[in-house]
Amino acid sequence: MTFAHQHLLWFLLIIPALLGLKLWVDAHGSKAERLFTAARLRPALVMGRSLWRSWCVYAFYILAMACLIVAVAQPRWGDEKLEIPDKGRNIFIAIDTSRSMLARDTPPDRLTRARLAAHDLVMELVGERVGLLAFAGRAYLQAPLTTDHDAIIESLLAFDHTIIEWGGSNLADLLDVTLRAVKTLPKSNYALVIFSDGGDADANLVPYLQRLTAAGVVVVTVGVGTETGTLIPNPEVDGDYIRDEAGNVVRSQLQSGVLQQLASATGGRFIKLDSRPLNRQAIQPVLDRLTEQQSANRQTSRPIERFAWPLGLGIFLLMLAWIISALPRSAARPVVLALAVATFTPAPAAQAAGPSELLASLFQASGPTPEDALKALESGDFKKARDLYGKLLEREDFDVHSREELRYGLALAEHDLTNYDGSVKNFSEALRTQDKTLRARAHRGIGHTLYDQGARGLQQQPKITIQRWTDALSHLDAAMELDPENKDLRENHDHVANSLEELRKVMKQMEEQQGKKGQKGQKGQKGQKGDKGEGQEGEEGEEGEAGQQGDDGQGEPKKQKEVKGEKKEADDGIGGKDAKELPEGRLQAAGKDPGDKEGQQGKDGEKPGGEGGEEKEKKPKGTLSDQRNPRTGYTPGEAEGIIRQYMDEITAPLTSRYHTPPVNKKDW
Repeated sequence: MTFAHQHLLWFLLIIPALLGLKLWVDAHGSKAERLFTAARLRPALVMGRSLWRSWCVYAFYILAMACLIVAVAQPRWGDEKLEIPDKGRNIFIAIDTSRSMLARDTPPDRLTRARLAAHDLVMELVGERVGLLAFAGRAYLQAPLTTDHDAIIESLLAFDHTIIEWGGSNLADLLDVTLRAVKTLPKSNYALVIFSDGGDADANLVPYLQRLTAAGVVVVTVGVGTETGTLIPNPEVDGDYIRDEAGNVVRSQLQSGVLQQLASATGGRFIKLDSRPLNRQAIQPVLDRLTEQQSANRQTSRPIERFAWPLGLGIFLLMLAWIISALPRSAARPVVLALAVATFTPAPAAQAAGPSELLASLFQASGPTPEDALKALESGDFKKARDLYGKLLEREDFDVHSREELRYGLALAEHDLTNYDGSVKNFSEALRTQDKTLRARAHRGIGHTLYDQGARGLQQQPKITIQRWTDALSHLDAAMELDPENKDLRENHDHVANSLEELRKVMKQMEEQQGKKGQKGQKGQKGQKGDKGEGQEGEEGEEGEAGQQGDDGQGEPKKQKEVKGEKKEADDGIGGKDAKELPEGRLQAAGKDPGDKEGQQGKDGEKPGGEGGEEKEKKPKGTLSDQRNPRTGYTPGEAEGIIRQYMDEITAPLTSRYHTPPVNKKDW
């Protein structure tokens, strides 16, 4: 035997104290009786006093108290087998673990803040199926979809910047891993929550976004970081910062453009993470669009509650003690005792009930009625109506037809609350009725719900809208067969049919226009610098023709292309307010390379600006960087940079270096 609240058994120590108190009171009472009454007058003055009766009543009260204490402690013995349905919405959580997430513009740092926010979100997704992914230069599925949130949180706590050795933020690989994980699961819809500081725009994401939409995956992106950004601490060298290939200090900012692209293309939403916790309400609009997926039932066992036995015995002893103390005559005792035993003996059904059921049977109040639920529905209080219909359906004192009417009322309330999945489910339950009128109303309700659900996602997912409106039209046809004289139903049917036909025409025109644009894009192959025309947009193809006409005689177009990978920030991470964050003695080396690099680009004619790159950037003469050592051929800044690079390589531990090429030549 076990107890749910074993510490409450300490209250049983009160019983010996009460027995001692009874002995002390009886001793002092007998002494007072002897002092105030004479022995010969005592039988006449003191009447009704019985020592055995007093002790019997007191013993019953004490035993009843002991039984109640044991009942409150909830004794248990034996186990019962249970099957719990494993169902819930499917939600993947992905966290960016690249080294740029070590930036401290969001305290304590971006990665820690993202982990804490993901932890808060998992704690609020009770009953939902959650999966976990990590991505940097590559993406991996760390935990599959499961309702065991403790395992998800345990995996989440192990996330750091070393969990994936590939540098960068490869969103394309993350989407590919998500699609491969969804492919092996039953057909349903899913949500993908991405915690990242963003990245550069990537045209390779377009086919993945199309596949995500086809697979029913809605992406919610959470931007971590600030727009101003900050330097990234180097975890391998204390006091230093992450540098690019040219030795420049890297400044990381929140690049929300690609995150907003992911969210808008899949019908999700973009959220900027701040100091407030990320709760379920932030993504509730996305969760409402997901349907619950039920898998195999989980078998479990729980101990059987046995509190009814001591509770019933305690109540019986209390009633028995009260009856004995109230008996006026000894002749009536046997009859009254027999009635008390027959009245207060607990029934077997009551013994198996729980504490809430037992209290409800003792203090049963009148519950809600179908009229109350209908009144709330007609008055526009849809939440109250949903709660009342739900409580009525939990009861078992309604016949089959009444329960179908209650299902229909609950479906109406769910529809008005825009919970379309719940509305369709309850309308479908009402379709089982044999009443043709109710079945026609249920078909009409499903048609209206599917039409409203399709209209809600018309802009993001027009193909799904076509499917839902087609199903809505089928249900309205079925309703018209059952109720052919209903004019309102016929008008609704015609409206849905016309809307569906117009939408199909618009989709067909869009497909034809996209096909023409794709053919027009082939013209870009004529220009020497018109390679963009080989893409998917026609405008880029026309730009390829302009590249052939704008040749200045040197085989190069007049409009110079921006050198890939040479995007410069306003501060470039080497001056301004962040210069004080650099280690002392390295400012000059960090600020030297961009000018030299741009001068070299000017020689090759690749410098942006339209001047052909023939003029070098002018530098003041006589500076420290121009004082080259005639023996070595290096300036002091160049020599310091070479020495620093050599010292970093020989002092850095071998296990902390990246041995795989980073994504897009970035390892942060």
